Amino acid sequence: MSNEPSDFPSRLRAHVELQGARLTLEELSHVGECYPRCRGKEHWDVREYASGTGVGAREYRVVRGTSTMDVYRTTERGHATAVRAALNELESQDGRTEKAAQNSGS
Repeated sequence: MSNEPSDFPSRLRAHVELQGARLTLEELSHVGECYPRCRGKEHWDVREYASGTGVGAREYRVVRGTSTMDVYRTTERGHATAVRAALNELESQDGRTEKAAQNSGS
């Protein structure tokens, strides 16, 4: 994603809110710190894990492709799904912008 570092949190927050969820400043900061370490072209997905916090508890993590490194984790599936959708949409938009810039430059 070709975002200016200061632009990424506001764009991510806006897309997550369009999905009907809200992230705290701490969560946004965490995603912003982890995102650059999760490079790739594969789509983001939500994986469900057993959580150590209680019997039957689940934790949902947003990961890219087959990677085990997550950018976001929560006990609320809806929030994880919103972050996944937001990241996929932002990267899709950036891909279209980059292609348009390449086509106009040729």
